[in-house]
Amino acid sequence: MSNDKFLLFCFPFAGGTAEFYDKLENACGETVKFVKLEYPGHGTRIKEPLSHSFAELTNDLYPQIIDTLNKNPDMDYSMIGYSMGSIAMFDMLKRVVFDNKCRKPWRVFLSAHQPQPIKALRNIPADGIDDWVKERTIDFGGIDRRLFHNKSFWRVYLPIFKADYQMIADYDFGSDSFRTEIPATVFYSEEDTPYEEMVGWREYFTESCEFVEYTGSHFFIETYYEDMAEVIKSQYRRDRTGEVL
Repeated sequence: MSNDKFLLFCFPFAGGTAEFYDKLENACGETVKFVKLEYPGHGTRIKEPLSHSFAELTNDLYPQIIDTLNKNPDMDYSMIGYSMGSIAMFDMLKRVVFDNKCRKPWRVFLSAHQPQPIKALRNIPADGIDDWVKERTIDFGGIDRRLFHNKSFWRVYLPIFKADYQMIADYDFGSDSFRTEIPATVFYSEEDTPYEEMVGWREYFTESCEFVEYTGSHFFIETYYEDMAEVIKSQYRRDRTGEVL
């Protein structure tokens, strides 16, 4: 396609909202048209019922993706996921490929999550799940530790985090036979999700799966969003024009 601008569908982290991608969008500039997806029960959709599986989430978001692509028939597109969003994006990619109702992305971007479920959650006693979810969310840097005992905050947000984490715990990578030649770029930090775990994405992206390493904790995007924006734009130039980076 000849359009120099491309669409980027964005999948947030567990408990996150579409606004999470604002900094990356600003850094990318006018080259990229962001489509920041909002999960049911999150952000601007806070009053809607939460999804309890990635199948439910994909069913919800898929019509929006199809509609956006139909309205922009001359634009290439990609998808990016951060943390839980990487699994959400991966599940959406399977739907796109298997349904064959729309063109495929030129490349996808995965960040800060290995192709594995949260196995630890499966072994947490029912009376300990709430504190485990709070600790995990705080340790990841998603919220301030001073909110740990804030009942008003958790009354609203604990059900959201619990539902999202449970989705990750239940996702079955082991039986997944999906393989694709669509290229992938994986952003990660060795301190957060080690390469030896992230390299597992190569099992699914068989043609080209490239890795970009950063430093820092889970939300390294807060430090490196400008660099990530350059990688995304540079990849598009390289993939579409053959330009050497």
